[in-house]
Amino acid sequence: MNADECTRGCCGVSRRRNVSDCFDRGLRRNRTEPFAIAGKKITDANGLEAQFSLKIEHGLIEAVRFRVTSCVALTAYAEVLAEEAERLSLSSAIAIAPQTLIDDLEGVPLFRRDRANLAVAALRSAISIATLQQGVTNESRLHLRHATA
Repeated sequence: MNADECTRGCCGVSRRRNVSDCFDRGLRRNRTEPFAIAGKKITDANGLEAQFSLKIEHGLIEAVRFRVTSCVALTAYAEVLAEEAERLSLSSAIAIAPQTLIDDLEGVPLFRRDRANLAVAALRSAISIATLQQGVTNESRLHLRHATA
């Protein structure tokens, strides 16, 4: 299998990280229904919007989906971010910086690189909500165990 055939990066072949390929993959992901854990819709100064949703399993991000405004650079950055965040803990994923996306994605014009900030802010919003929901879930389990003791 070569990099053109691989869509998950799980086969050991490095994913292609150029705007065109990431935009194509991101366009498909952008059309999927969001997961139950969804962050706030974030809007930047240009009116572009991004919102991420997460599927959490065993404390790790199992899958990521997003909805973004139709912008090639934003869609490509959101796809790179989604690929990077999958299989990470919430604390590891929230540490992904916009500069990481900029460094990882070839071909984005300088005047469009601010889209990385929007993508990261939207993912962090979803992670914050997931963290709150996990805290409530863990706290309720704690109360249930202690209530019977």
